[in-house]
Amino acid sequence: MVPAIPIISFTICVFSAFLIFTKRPRYSFDSIYSIFIIFLAAPHLGHLLVHRFEWGPEFLDFTILFPYTYGPLLLLYIKNLTTEGGNFRRADLLHFVPFFVLQFILFTKLFFAPIEDEFSPHDWHRPSRGFHPNGALLVTSMLVYSVWTFLLLNNHRKNIVNHFSNIDSIKDLRWMYWSLVLFVISTGVHILLEGLLFTDLRPETYEPRLIRGAAVLAFSVFFCWFGVRQTVVYTHRELHAFKEKTSQEEVEVEEDRKKYEKSGLREDMIPEYLSKIRNYMESEKPYKDSEFSIDLLSENTDIPRFYITQILSETLETNFYNFVNEYRIKDIIQALENISEERTNFLRLALEYGFNSKSTFNT
Repeated sequence: MVPAIPIISFTICVFSAFLIFTKRPRYSFDSIYSIFIIFLAAPHLGHLLVHRFEWGPEFLDFTILFPYTYGPLLLLYIKNLTTEGGNFRRADLLHFVPFFVLQFILFTKLFFAPIEDEFSPHDWHRPSRGFHPNGALLVTSMLVYSVWTFLLLNNHRKNIVNHFSNIDSIKDLRWMYWSLVLFVISTGVHILLEGLLFTDLRPETYEPRLIRGAAVLAFSVFFCWFGVRQTVVYTHRELHAFKEKTSQEEVEVEEDRKKYEKSGLREDMIPEYLSKIRNYMESEKPYKDSEFSIDLLSENTDIPRFYITQILSETLETNFYNFVNEYRIKDIIQALENISEERTNFLRLALEYGFNSKSTFNT
């Protein structure tokens, strides 16, 4: 009988990959996501073919090495998603060295091992008892990349308040925290099942494949559901502006950054910059655009983004998110004072003055 969990997991992953491949526009983080869920489906495919068509255990051993790519792909997905204009680099391939090494060892022993050794790939990856070194390597890899990804997410959440005037679940990636929790739980289940091999319990009593499959299924469903819905953190306009910067502008910004690091922002420049920012905000009211960002403020005031962040942080003791929303709230308060209607439509006011949702306005 073919197990149900691999069928469900494999179907979900393949369908999610199909949705991403047909997505327009498709970004580099979408490609990483597609590779990740295809690799996520590989072990399920291995179990299905072994059970349904009685393929040899060699194919199953080939597919169950793909979990060594899960941690690196998860990290690269978040790294690419949270970096302006970020692209996959050749150096990123170093994350997959353990996977390629283990695959090389497997194929070497499979095709070149002497016949008298009677090598069995199935025995190679899982002995009858005990914690196999390869299993320990997999758990270590997953835990290290889980912590690394968590730190990257935290750093992202700290940075976006200095970039956006509206922050939702798409931008702060809060769903990824829950995905990471499920990923760690799945890793913990793997540790528990490996640990049970030290006991006298027979595998038939606790069905390790069912438990492990259920944990992987929970992660697969959650990650695929939200991953398909994820769009760019930085808007098309910001990405375009980022890529359109000339080399001369980049040099000037870098020189300003180095200058600030050495001597600090000159005190006599702060009042001038701050006055320019406030005049622009009060006269143009750019915050009524829900996609207003620090990049647009920098572009329209000719003040380097780096200086704006420093002025808001050190002089006004705030961040871009709070700075912009203070203007929105003040305008809404003035509008409320002039409204005569008995029941105010707060959603209309919130959208009119730049909030992208009522929940963001309430917050």
